Amino acid sequence: MPLVTKTLNHKVLMRIAFTIAFIQFTNALEYMMFNPIFAFMAADFAVPVSFSGYVSGMYTSGAVLSGIIAFYWIGRFNKKHFLIANMALLGLLTLFTTFISSFSLLLTLRFCAGLVGGTTMGVGISILINNAPTNVRGKMLATVIASFSMVSIIGMPIILFLCTHYGWHVALWIISILCLLALPLIVSIIPHEPISFDKLHTQPIDVDTLLFASSNALVQFSPMLVIPFLVPLMTQRLGASQDLLPWLFFGGGVTGYLSTKMTGVLTSRFSALILAIGSTIVFILSLLIPLLGYQHAALFITLFLGASYSRLVSSSAVSIKYPDDRQRAGFFSLQTSIMYMITTVAFFLSAFLLPDYGMAPQNVNILLALCAISASGFPIIVFILQRKLVKRNVSPDHLIID
Repeated sequence: MPLVTKTLNHKVLMRIAFTIAFIQFTNALEYMMFNPIFAFMAADFAVPVSFSGYVSGMYTSGAVLSGIIAFYWIGRFNKKHFLIANMALLGLLTLFTTFISSFSLLLTLRFCAGLVGGTTMGVGISILINNAPTNVRGKMLATVIASFSMVSIIGMPIILFLCTHYGWHVALWIISILCLLALPLIVSIIPHEPISFDKLHTQPIDVDTLLFASSNALVQFSPMLVIPFLVPLMTQRLGASQDLLPWLFFGGGVTGYLSTKMTGVLTSRFSALILAIGSTIVFILSLLIPLLGYQHAALFITLFLGASYSRLVSSSAVSIKYPDDRQRAGFFSLQTSIMYMITTVAFFLSAFLLPDYGMAPQNVNILLALCAISASGFPIIVFILQRKLVKRNVSPDHLIID
């Protein structure tokens, strides 16, 4: 029995979009905040700050596993109920973290958080995109991606302020409250999606599926090398004070949000390849600031986050054209899983290159250089994806789905 998608009016669709964006904001903040606030947590767990890469790596390891499972099994579940369970469990796991002091138990909890949080993005976006007409899907996608910018604009400054003045436990309590607030929104706004028996026969993972599903992950590998030591990089290398950190994340987040919106608009006027080249140039220029020893923390995080979000939107604008509606939830789950897998590699590599308290200039420079080199391949990826889409759409036996 095929899956039938009901057309919704624009107001209803926007309510769904903002609800999914709030869910993604909460989920992303819970995941992303552990890198900067681990500088406040490390002493309580008797480990060096550089071990933040291992903490984040355990989360992404769990997310990889759950994403692969979801690719094959998500069609068997009601996605609305799935979101409710995910957010409830994520809130409980985050809350429980505030009552422990064992680093090994912290790693275990982060792995479990990855299991439940790793599939939230794929399921949420699939619900939104499947209910949206083709001509507004780009706008809906940009609304959700913008929630990641809001993490830097609102989430991170508040979290860092709470950590600085009230301790990291309070910050995690706030996340638990946000997870709780998401539950009534899901219940009242998110529509039910019927379970189609066609989904029980999941599409095979062929070369093209892997390539398109991997594109966002390959794009995000470069910034994720830097994220685990972003706070010590700005305080130790770029001379920023801890009191200034919330404002730096706020300014960088505003730039990221504007960059996301601007890139979304520009995708209808310029090719993704041109946008990929431009954003990659800006990204590499941002890395030159710490590499050359210029103490301009505000300029660095502004260019770094702005270019990172622009690169992600450019990649997403291409990869979203690949799956059809029935494959979308599985494809996004696989895409999320691969993103977390590549992120895990980046986090562990970051921790490996900066061992113990290894914020030595030589170690930092090696990591920044590796970040710049890996980022330079992004335009090539976009070029390959666009060529494959063109060949597929002109094929006489192919049904155009966009």
